[in-house]
This record gives sequence, structure tokens and C-alpha cells, in this order.
Amino acid sequence: MMMVSVASVVRDVAMYERCVLHNPHLAGCDLVMLDNRVENLTVTRRYNDFLDSVEDDRWIVFCHEDWEIKEDLIPVLEKLGKNRLYGPIGVFIEEKKNVDVLVMKGWVEQSPKNGGKTIVIKGKEPDGRVDTFDCQCLIMHSSLARTHSLKFDENLRFDMYVEDFCVGAYEKAGIESHAIRISCHHHSEGKLSQSFADSVEYVRKKYSVSRKRYATIVGRLNTFGGDASRPVFKWKRIPWIILRYKLSK
Repeated sequence: MMMVSVASVVRDVAMYERCVLHNPHLAGCDLVMLDNRVENLTVTRRYNDFLDSVEDDRWIVFCHEDWEIKEDLIPVLEKLGKNRLYGPIGVFIEEKKNVDVLVMKGWVEQSPKNGGKTIVIKGKEPDGRVDTFDCQCLIMHSSLARTHSLKFDENLRFDMYVEDFCVGAYEKAGIESHAIRISCHHHSEGKLSQSFADSVEYVRKKYSVSRKRYATIVGRLNTFGGDASRPVFKWKRIPWIILRYKLSK
């Protein structure tokens, strides 16, 4: 029988109960609430402590307390190989001769925590290889983390830790990240705080020498690693009605 743990660092218990604890699409999963209301440790410390506690083979889903899956999780995982990292949405940098192209892949609904207007964030493709995922959700098999001693960088407290994890896995062991088709909703708009800016600067220094150039989907063209001298072009989705018009010309 497939074993699955869904681990969330929790401060807003009501949100966690709404999105994770009482979510019928997580039936059969071990729901791990990493209670952070008192100690308020970094997310990376909490996640590493959990990774250290897992000794058997199982799928691990690290997700925010406000990340809600909207389809049954176990059938999704049954189709995945154990040698990659997975998530709902991310970006890939295509390195060209004179310019790099930032391509977003995946799909997620997003809205404010108070239930305001929902928007749909769509990538160029609904799935495929990416360099990094957004921190809202990261899926991996425990055997992959154990074999390659994968850990979260605890110098990153609350931002860029999943992006760093993906890049570190690829730089260290050639482990690729892939966006997968999964129906989900992120009840958060996010903020571009000073903490985020500091974290981006940290990974830029960390990967000043790297296999390739990377990026985060948060903000506009926040790239790191590789040749930072080349300009970056952000691929933009063309609305279907416009695309259909152009093709008909």
C-alpha cells in the first residue's frame, strides 16, 4: 500500500483545517501538522526535522497550510516516478545565445485568504520540466531525499527555500523538477517583503557559479545563477481568443 505524508508548518489552525485537515481529497494520507504557533521556528528547520524523522519509503508532500488540493492525491502520485521533484507550478529558464527565456509551466488557482477574487495562474504548458517551484507545494519520494542527503537550507527562513531545494538537488545530483497536472488552490497572494529580497540575494551569491540560470515565479524576472549578463525575456501566455484570431489571418 502506498504511504503518503502531507506535512505543513501551521500557525493559522483554522486555515489548515479548511485546506488540509478536513480535505476529502487527502483520504488515506498521513497528515502531519508541524505546529509552529509557540516556537515559530523557520519553515526550513521544521521541514528538515520532519525529513530526519522519516526512515521508511513514502511520498512526502510539503505544502503550505493554505494550499488546497482539489482532486484525490494518491492517484496522482501513483503515476509519478521516484527520481524527480514535483510541484503544481514553476518556471524554467531556456538559455539562448543572446537572451534567456523564462517559461512558466503548471496551473494553480489563487485568491486572498479572505476569499476574495480567484484568479487562475497558467503557464505556457500545464506540465513539464522546470527549474524551480513556488514554495506553496513540493512533492518528493523519501528514498530520493535519503539517497542524496537532500535538505532545506536553513539560512533561508521563509522565502525561496523550495527554489533553493530544487536547484540544490539539480546542481548536486542532476535531479530534475517537473510541474505536474494537479488541481489545486492557493489561498494566498504573497508579499514581496524585504525578507524575500534578502533571500533572492542570498541564492544569487550561493549559485554565482552554477550549471545554468534559474528563476522564481514570484515577482518579475527574479533570476539567479548562470550568466546574469544576458537579458531575460519572459514568455507571456497569449489569450486563446487572440491566438485563434492570429491563426485565422
